[in-house]
Amino acid sequence: MLNASVLFSPFLHQTNDELAREIAERKLADDALRRSEERYRSIVKASPDDITITDVEGRILMVSPMAVTIFGCEGKEEEEFLGRPLTDFIIPEDRDRALSQVARKRQGIATGAAEYRGLRPDGSTFDIEVNSEFIRDGNGSPTGMVVIVRDITQRKQAEAERKKLEAQNRQLQKAESLRCMAGAIAHHFNNQLGAVMANLDLAMMELSQGASAHAKIAAAMKASHKAAEMSGLMLAYLGQSFDKHEPLDLSENCRQTLPKLQLLMSADVVLDADLPSPGPVIMANANQIQQLLTNLTTNALEAFGEGRGAIHLCVKTAFAEDILTGHHFPLDWQPQNYAYASLEVTDAGCGIEEKDIEKLFDPFFSTKFAGRGMGLAVVLGIVRVHSGVVMVESEPGRGSTFRVFLPMSEDAIRQPNTAL
Repeated sequence: MLNASVLFSPFLHQTNDELAREIAERKLADDALRRSEERYRSIVKASPDDITITDVEGRILMVSPMAVTIFGCEGKEEEEFLGRPLTDFIIPEDRDRALSQVARKRQGIATGAAEYRGLRPDGSTFDIEVNSEFIRDGNGSPTGMVVIVRDITQRKQAEAERKKLEAQNRQLQKAESLRCMAGAIAHHFNNQLGAVMANLDLAMMELSQGASAHAKIAAAMKASHKAAEMSGLMLAYLGQSFDKHEPLDLSENCRQTLPKLQLLMSADVVLDADLPSPGPVIMANANQIQQLLTNLTTNALEAFGEGRGAIHLCVKTAFAEDILTGHHFPLDWQPQNYAYASLEVTDAGCGIEEKDIEKLFDPFFSTKFAGRGMGLAVVLGIVRVHSGVVMVESEPGRGSTFRVFLPMSEDAIRQPNTAL
């Protein structure tokens, strides 16, 4: 009788071989799966973007370590995210749009990256770009989503800065073109006015005082002088002035202008001044600085309309690092000196709309009276001639502050505490 082990020996040998092969194949598959998981973890860990996995309802199943950094959750574990709706991490105003994006993707409608405002636990917000795709089973049914979240705050800031620089460049190109054109017109106009006024003088000399034409020629001469004055203001705006500059105590110059400024004040507006003695010394033309101050004070006075209030005039010393913190004109100005004299005129009047600030120094622009508006244009021209800058701070209903910064004389810069 045959031994059972002998009878089944070939079968057992075959079964053992198949089992060994199956074990070897499974081991290879496990090794491949482990290597794949290690690669996946390495990719997730190294990714500069957050990689998040959710279920089909949008609840978070897994986040990459970068999620902790992007969403400002340092000190917390990644488990803090688990089970929460993905929409918890964008601002409420963006959530309906995000859900609509997911719905379109579920319908097979191709959608690209979407931008939202991310929401951190402390309530702060930031710009994010989100790419997502459904995870599907063998039948094509969605089982979850993979979501890539990128912090694009710096990119958005760079775009905003680029647009700002482009707008400034357009303004500079426009201003340069206008200056060239206006300068040519003003000079040509002055030349023609010179001929007109000379001939009017000759005509008046040939006429007797009692001649009927004498008064008419006198009126024409008066109009010619006004036209010449306007032409001069335009040239001042363009910075085309060749008046002599000499060392000037800014406080003293303003002090000498105060009586004239007091005459401008209405009964309901008070002018007060803070003028240190001695004041900062600048290289300037005294008449132009007085005109600049007069125009700034007149502008402040007009801001009150029929109301009452006070205008504050202040002179002090400033330094390069304190300048360029807001709206400034000319737009391309950069500090070239260490110390600057600051002339500040502040009012509590009607204030200026943000949209109007960039147009304040355009010739004939005015938010108050039709046909006015050369005052601030002349201010900018005088500032330009003196290599300075004027800064504007204003808010509707809360008044305005105009600060003019002019380089201090290199030979007369005092210790900072003597001009404050």
